[in-house]
Amino acid sequence: MDGYEVKTTKHTFFLLIDNDQSCCESFGYFSSDDNLKDHVGAELKDIEMTDTSLSTKTHEEVKYLDEGGVQFVTFKTSRGDFQLAVYNAHNGYYGHGILFTKDDKILLDNTL
Repeated sequence: MDGYEVKTTKHTFFLLIDNDQSCCESFGYFSSDDNLKDHVGAELKDIEMTDTSLSTKTHEEVKYLDEGGVQFVTFKTSRGDFQLAVYNAHNGYYGHGILFTKDDKILLDNTL
């Protein structure tokens, strides 16, 4: 899997997508245009996840998301927000698994 690792003084978060190419699907990960270095040392206040249908929930409210395409994760900090995302575009046959974890706990396990 490929993606992001975000470390705080208390926790480590991973936002990952399966990186096995099956056919002609397009998948990967990206971040907002924010300078992520600006958030080093900031206090993490909350995390929100927004799916392709723009349904936004805090990380504590998400149970299962069955919409595919793009999964956004917004880290709300004392120095503003920054956003990470994983995506997959395919013809309906080549889904990619995604994971969002906090330490050893899986917060989101889905397929895009």
